This record gives sequence, structure tokens and C-alpha cells, in this order.
Amino acid sequence: MKILLVAPDGLGVDAVSEVRRVQQYHDVASLYGTVTPDDIYRAVQEKSFDVLHFATHGGPDGVLLSNGVILDAETIAQFVRLRETAGVFFSACQTGRLASYCARHGARWAISSEVDLSDAEAWKLAAAFYSHQRNGHAKDFVGAFRLADDGDGDYALHVSLEWIADLQRLAATAATIPHAAALTRQEAALWAGGTLGATAALILLILKLAGVV
Repeated sequence: MKILLVAPDGLGVDAVSEVRRVQQYHDVASLYGTVTPDDIYRAVQEKSFDVLHFATHGGPDGVLLSNGVILDAETIAQFVRLRETAGVFFSACQTGRLASYCARHGARWAISSEVDLSDAEAWKLAAAFYSHQRNGHAKDFVGAFRLADDGDGDYALHVSLEWIADLQRLAATAATIPHAAALTRQEAALWAGGTLGATAALILLILKLAGVV
């Protein structure tokens, strides 16, 4: 997995532990020191990333970069859409609004903190999430989050409604018998039923995580 980790310095946030642990598991490009919106734009323009990870101060209005610059939700979503980045991880306080916006405007998923985070705690969920992504859950962000999160409500997983709708369409397609496939009618029915059941189970899990059901 390719991750762009944004960790501006001089902001009273010690992201060293978090950065080191994420680097253990994946291909990480880091923006340290003085970080501006242009730095992030150039990084995502030059290379495609699976995840944008922010380790900094945050709040409902955005995440803090160098020199007091606030990176708002729409600008982050623009970075996501530029190269179709799948996910955004906000290791920053009170970022539920940002994550929800990103999941509605380009990201497949976004993880946020719903509370104020201390340096001593901020790295833990990120390290567990990325570890599970490497060990059997490379494409399964729901499973990785479910295993990493302790369920105390400090973090939330936001999922794109468009992605869920795509899963529903795939399930509907899988329920039809493929005309060109060299399958018997019974084999096709079994294939469609199994795919539909697996997709439905995944959708139900996502809705449970989101608190809808």
C-alpha cells in the first residue's frame, strides 16, 4: 500500500512514533518540516497514493499545516479526486466532519478521530489498522478497521455511499445468469447466490459500523 503521510513539524504534535510504525508496514512517502498545500498537491500530482494520512492538529474546519494554514475538507477532497485516492486517515482531533465530507466527495473511505487525541495514544489505531491491512486485509478496509478499533467510539469509519451503491449493483448483476459463461444453470445459480450473499453481508457490516442498523 502506498501512503502519503503529512506530518508538519513545529505544531506541538509528536508524530515520530506514528510515522515509524506506519513505515514498518507500507510504502510511505512523508512530508515533514514546513508543509504547505502546494507541497501536498505536488506530491499527489506526481504519484498515485492509496491513502492520504494526516498526523497533525485538526478540527471541524480542517487540519493544520505549517504557518497556521488550515487545510479544509474540500481541498483535501480535491487532492483525493486528483488521482482517485481510495482512503483518508485523519490522525487528528475532532475530524469526523472532514472524514464524512471526503467519503461523500471522492474517497471510498475515511477514518476520523471523534475526540481529542494525545500523542501517547494517537499512533495506536493507525499502527493496528495498517498492520491488519498488510496481514490479510490489503483490500478490506472494513475488516482492518474492525480488528484495529476497540469500539470505544473514539474513532469512526466513514464509507462512501456511492461505493455501497456499486456493491448493490454488483450483487444484482451477480444474481443474473452469465449468458457467455460455460456454466450449467445450477453452477451459475450457486455462483450468483454465493456472490450475492457475500456482498449483502459486507453491506450489512458497513451499515452496522456506521450505526445505521
